[in-house]
Amino acid sequence: MTQKVAVLGTGKIGEALLSGMIRAGWAPADLLVTARRQERADELRTRYGVTPVTNAEAAKTADTLILTVKPQDMGTLLDELAPHVPADRLVVSGAAGIPTSFFEERLAPAPRWSGS
Repeated sequence: MTQKVAVLGTGKIGEALLSGMIRAGWAPADLLVTARRQERADELRTRYGVTPVTNAEAAKTADTLILTVKPQDMGTLLDELAPHVPADRLVVSGAAGIPTSFFEERLAPAPRWSGS
């Protein structure tokens, strides 16, 4: 069974994770990315061969969600994701300083998650 992983927020940290995953052997077909701007999404598709999707598509499709947006943007992202994240999704946060309760309050029923 192939696992799909989505990197939501592909700035410097998100791209570094994406690049590392590909170097570690992940197939680009198993990696989804989200980007605020279409130009950025196109750049990632060209550079890495990954599939850009919307945040909602990522939440519905990927087995694991890696959230790499800036801490000040996390609330907006979680509000957007909440209706689409099933309880069986693993959610990994790369945002420093955000407590577990912040995620639990916004993603109900609470998915499995891993925080920084």
